[in-house]
Amino acid sequence: MAKSADSLYQLIEQADQLPFGDGKDALLEEVLRHAEAGEHTEVAFYARLRLIDAYTQGMQPAKLFVPFARCLADYDRNPAAHDPWVAATLRWDFKHAITAMTKFPEVPKDRALAVLDQMERRYRTESQSLHAVYAYRYRVAAHVGDLAAADDWYAKWCATPRDENSDCAGCDPTNKADYLVDRGRDAEAIAVAGPVLDGELNCEQQPQRILTTLLLPYVRTGQLEQARNAHRRAYRILRTRPQDVAEIGDHLQFCALTGNQSRGLELLDRHLGWLDRAPSPKDAMWFAASAALLLRTVVDAGHGEVIVRRPAHADRPAAEHTAQVLHDELARHAFDIAARFDQRNGTEHQTSTVRRLLASEPLVDHLPLSAAADHRVPAPPQQVAPPVDVTALTADELVERAEHLLRRYDADAAEPLVQQLISLTAAAPADSKLAARTAILRARLASWDDDNPATESLLWQAVERYEAAGDEDGRQVALGCLGKYLCAHDRVEEGSALLRASHAYLIQRPDIEGQVWSAIRLASGLLQAEEPAAEHLAEVESLLAQAAATAAESGDPVLIGDVAVHRMHRHIHSAEELDDAIDAARTAVAAFKEAGIPRMVAPSAFRLGVLLRSRDESEAALAAADEALASLAADAPADLRVVLHGLRGAVLNDLDRPGEAINDLLTAVAIGRTEGLPQVARCLWDLAIAYRATGQLLDAADLAEEAVASWAGLGQDESAHQCRYLLAGLHLQLGEPDQALALYEEIVEFHRARDEHGAVAEILAETADLLDNLDRDALAAEHYRQAADAAVLDNDPLRVAYCRYSAALSLHWSGESAAALAALEVADQAMRDFADVEPDPNLLTWHRARLDYNAARILFADDRLDVAVLRAAAAATNFRTIDATEPALRADLVHGRILLEMGRADDAAAVLGKALTEVEEDNPLHEVLSSALAAARADVG
Repeated sequence: MAKSADSLYQLIEQADQLPFGDGKDALLEEVLRHAEAGEHTEVAFYARLRLIDAYTQGMQPAKLFVPFARCLADYDRNPAAHDPWVAATLRWDFKHAITAMTKFPEVPKDRALAVLDQMERRYRTESQSLHAVYAYRYRVAAHVGDLAAADDWYAKWCATPRDENSDCAGCDPTNKADYLVDRGRDAEAIAVAGPVLDGELNCEQQPQRILTTLLLPYVRTGQLEQARNAHRRAYRILRTRPQDVAEIGDHLQFCALTGNQSRGLELLDRHLGWLDRAPSPKDAMWFAASAALLLRTVVDAGHGEVIVRRPAHADRPAAEHTAQVLHDELARHAFDIAARFDQRNGTEHQTSTVRRLLASEPLVDHLPLSAAADHRVPAPPQQVAPPVDVTALTADELVERAEHLLRRYDADAAEPLVQQLISLTAAAPADSKLAARTAILRARLASWDDDNPATESLLWQAVERYEAAGDEDGRQVALGCLGKYLCAHDRVEEGSALLRASHAYLIQRPDIEGQVWSAIRLASGLLQAEEPAAEHLAEVESLLAQAAATAAESGDPVLIGDVAVHRMHRHIHSAEELDDAIDAARTAVAAFKEAGIPRMVAPSAFRLGVLLRSRDESEAALAAADEALASLAADAPADLRVVLHGLRGAVLNDLDRPGEAINDLLTAVAIGRTEGLPQVARCLWDLAIAYRATGQLLDAADLAEEAVASWAGLGQDESAHQCRYLLAGLHLQLGEPDQALALYEEIVEFHRARDEHGAVAEILAETADLLDNLDRDALAAEHYRQAADAAVLDNDPLRVAYCRYSAALSLHWSGESAAALAALEVADQAMRDFADVEPDPNLLTWHRARLDYNAARILFADDRLDVAVLRAAAAATNFRTIDATEPALRADLVHGRILLEMGRADDAAAVLGKALTEVEEDNPLHEVLSSALAAARADVG
């Protein structure tokens, strides 16, 4: 079906909002096909102009030659038929064409030189500076290896004044820095780049290109921190741009020469597939050679057998995916392409360049790429216990000591005693009671090692041996232990019967410790039911209360601590019982400190800190974390060390002391990574928060990404989702809006899948606001529309109204006038709906003013001046009603311009003159209002 010229222009505008790549190319190619089929000559010309830029910046630079030649021919037939900006665009496109010619060996050298001559003639004819001409003559000379000519052209380039045809203020110094680096003048290259990095950049290629150029100069001049940051900042942008595969190669070189082979292999694994669709042979050559250098350093380090799979050859056997094999393959590939260039150029320059690259030697042993990677975990103080000669102890002594140690939670010290006991009883059978006690000891050790089958078997042995010895007290204890085990392993009915019988017996015995532990075991067993009945929960409370009272009467701090730990865990997950949990945790800490059992003080203080933090008692939580860390034994489990350092860091974040939090969180992350612990995900998240708060945004973003991946790998989708909010904000702070937008889309889909309409509306509105700020107006309008629809489902009239009037303005800016007017009617109705339910008059006035302001601009553009002028006046009045002076002045400006367009210059001057009295001279609005007022007064005159 034929398309109108207007509809094709709208498609071009849509393409303008797409990122460079296949999608943008395909849409513009579709426009060109329809334009040619419909004989829309002008549309076809502008589509070709857009395609030149799209092919250059995207994945298909080889395609730019045809539209470039056609546009030149069409323009030269009748230059007067085109706007002045077209000539400037074509002058710029010469640079694209020459750059592309240096990337494709199939383009004859004479043709490239002829295009250079044609470029110079056009620049001279049109009275332009030759600054850009000399820059690109230098580029061609450097490419073919004519270094003397390159030096001459470089000198002329530097001596010639810049003009509008010159590469941007970021790229021109970058290209000069490339020359200086090639000549070994690293310090000069860094000096040239300095102003670029300090200034404002809005180029598609910057700052990633200049940062990449400076990677090795920074290292060679000893500026290692700058090198590290340059790699991280640039790679964050390049990693999403397959058209920049050559620059990825530079980062592979950097990793190879700074002792970061692991990081380099990570990048190679991520981007090796890009080689198979590289935008040009030159890009492929550079990436392949850089990857080969990396792999050579991997082989040199003795890891030639490491597997690196190339997606294009995934079906090959593993032996053909080793670092050594891939190195050889990529090196050949680079040399083959270099040979094609050299044959075209009549030199050996490209081959020599590849050879030098592959022979590069490391610049430093190892440059840590993040603070987390460089962090060293302090060694805990060694606590050496005096050795015990277990062979000198009798079986009875071994049992007594082992029971005492386990009573104090020291399984490591008890283990060799129990092993010696097993050896003794195997050599000379023990009496039944000794055998029963041994079985209980072995069962406790086995249960701590999660050796479940052995635990049950050993407990049954203990029951039988106590029975054989005629020791009913011991038998009932063993049955109670067995019942608790069975309850914990989904055999609640069987286990609770044993527990009740055991408890009924032991509670009558005079042994206080036996009574307390019997109550603890029964309480624990009752809680193992999937949904404990209310009466069972009441019974648990009674059991634990009685156990606490009995333990307190005994005065035994270990027993008091035992009960307190179980009380704490009983209440720890209940917000309503938070006070009880905190009280129990405090009791446990105090009891185990009195008993001198630091290995129990540490976890109890950790739980206390977590509970206090949940009640926003951050200072008390920090004190608890410090108590826990001070009690931490040298042999404390890695997971406990991780969560303790993680808690302290998180609490310091809560206290707005992120600089102090970083060290603890780094320690937690380092331990967690080394041990592969799941707790590291939370610590990564908190460390990212700390780095963000201290302005270390690169570290924060890297860690937030790792945290998201860690949560996702653990199946913790909710946590991963929450962490994406943090990461999206970091992308925005780092100037990475496209990555933020991609995360917002993931967040929206997460909430959509759960029918969480309010969250969907909120994130879509934030996305639309971001798109609006990026001037991607058509996409912004669509996101505002979707946000409003979701807000309707969430019964949120405020967000509906905001998104409706914002959508109308975005449609206006995208050139869809009819759609904007229709959307404005919908927005007016949304505002009426909002007014029916909003009790806050100031809030209502603010949004009415914004709606009227948007409406005035939309109606003004559509020449509906009589209505537009009323909406502008209403906007200014409403803004002033709530003391929103700056928005009121902007509304005055629109109001004045509408009045001027209506021929009411006197009224316009009055409105603008009054507004001018309210604005300070240093406000940018002052100049705009002054200019508008001058125009109004001129019309009056």
